[in-house]
Amino acid sequence: MPAQHTPHLDAARAVTEQDADGLQRRHAVVLHADIVNYSRLMADDEQATVATVRHYQGLVADAVAEADGTLVNFVGDSFLAVFDDAYAAMRAAVAISSAVGEYNRTLPRTRRTWFRVGLDAGQIVVAGDGRYFGDPLNIAARIQALADVGGINVTEAVYTALDEPALRLISLGSRRLRNIPGTVRVYRLAGMREDGGGHTRSGALSPSIALMPTRISGTEADRTIAEALHLDLVKSLGDIPGLTVIDDDGSGPGRTGAVDARYYLETGVVASRGRLRVYCMLGEFDTVNRVWAGRWEGTTDDLFTLQDIVSAGTRRAMEIELVIGEPARLYHEELDAEARDAVYHGWHNLTLGTREGWRIARQRFTDVVRTHPDAVTAHALAAFASWMGAVEGFSSAPAQDLEDAARHAARGIELNDPTGLSYLVVAALRLYAGEDLDAALDAAEESLARRPTCDISFGVLGSVRRYLGEWHAAVQACERAVELGGLGHPWFLTVEASAYYVGERYHEAAEVAERVAEHDPSAREALLVLAASQQALGLSRRARATVATLLDRFPDSRREGLARRHPFRDPAILERWDRHLSAAGVP
Repeated sequence: MPAQHTPHLDAARAVTEQDADGLQRRHAVVLHADIVNYSRLMADDEQATVATVRHYQGLVADAVAEADGTLVNFVGDSFLAVFDDAYAAMRAAVAISSAVGEYNRTLPRTRRTWFRVGLDAGQIVVAGDGRYFGDPLNIAARIQALADVGGINVTEAVYTALDEPALRLISLGSRRLRNIPGTVRVYRLAGMREDGGGHTRSGALSPSIALMPTRISGTEADRTIAEALHLDLVKSLGDIPGLTVIDDDGSGPGRTGAVDARYYLETGVVASRGRLRVYCMLGEFDTVNRVWAGRWEGTTDDLFTLQDIVSAGTRRAMEIELVIGEPARLYHEELDAEARDAVYHGWHNLTLGTREGWRIARQRFTDVVRTHPDAVTAHALAAFASWMGAVEGFSSAPAQDLEDAARHAARGIELNDPTGLSYLVVAALRLYAGEDLDAALDAAEESLARRPTCDISFGVLGSVRRYLGEWHAAVQACERAVELGGLGHPWFLTVEASAYYVGERYHEAAEVAERVAEHDPSAREALLVLAASQQALGLSRRARATVATLLDRFPDSRREGLARRHPFRDPAILERWDRHLSAAGVP
């Protein structure tokens, strides 16, 4: 970590002042840390725990002194230290964590423990008797409690002061803290030791569903029926392109194999005197909200027919709710079995995000248009695929595909497209051409009226709003898009980051853009927004490191052409973006 300090950090330091009451006021960085599982360790072995804490006190004192800080106290399971600047405080925090990790290797696993650390910066008051007061002490303690085991959390004030690209600080968003007015933006230092007790979802394109064990009310023979139904559902749902199915067979406690699924499907069978009633309920793990439910009845004499009805009904519901959306209901009604199969596989290949997948999808949709010229969903899907091929760079003739997209979309609208896809493509085409934002807005709103739960419709609406300068409405639309579609489409977050930049909310813009850049190597626009936002925040070293990453991934990146690619109605927004990118080193 560099010893030098950036100009804005030195300027932020407050000169120590002393008033008539002998109280000293100074700017400082406060470090608060707490030992994890201290009470349990004391209960297990008080003598050993006291010896361990005394050893920690020595480690802490050495690390704080090495960083020219002041160890205010070390009482029980926590300590408080203050430093003149953020670099020194972070250096001490990392040194303490590393030293504790080394010492843990000498202890039995059951006796090991870690610190949680919180850092905040601001004005504090030092009384004549050596006591310290001020909001930074309380805030550091509160965000410390939010840290991972062995982790380090910092506030926005510390994040802004640490203009060091080697430190990866990941935003945890704005938090409300007990007895602290307003909200506090919190960041986590990446790479520190974590407890490992949790898990992180990948946010992949494919939605995932856990098929829970089937509940049964009946005899042992009825249990066999329930097991057969469960296996039939596993097979039927597993055949849906674009859906990941996890069979949670109930072999362990809790959510066993379902741990990474976003949705769950509960099934139950009630049997009585030769009659069967089957229940299915789709829910979301995180919110425990019910998304869909179905019920069917039949007899044990015609069990196979009942299984077919339940499987077909559930499969169709899952396609509508989790994969394709409302168009699935429509093409089931207007297409024959062969055409439906073409649409299934076309959509599956389109969601792969590859050139070959797009080529297959476009061909399948075009074939359905040829055999069903008046099928509105066929034209809508063909329009969507043609547009996607042009903007994603899959097409060898993008101009032709854009013309095809416009033609199919126009035909879909002529047929009064109830899916809204045709209007979505029209809005996207207007944006791509960088013309008539008002017409693009009208089409996007019409698409959303017909596709009220479509993530892409919200994303396109957000994109139009940001170019109109309506940054807050754009952020709201993008947040809804992410809520509906997850992180499988990083473009939603890229538009959200851009909207925050438009609104001069640079901290929010940087944190959202960084999330995109971390998970999507092809996110050129996110890197541009990130670099500009970092520069606007005065984090010039971070901004230049981001630009270095940008030019390494995309050597042809230039500021020239921003206006063509991003048709902001207010030229002042483009001028600001160009100025920040120039200062950050974008040629």
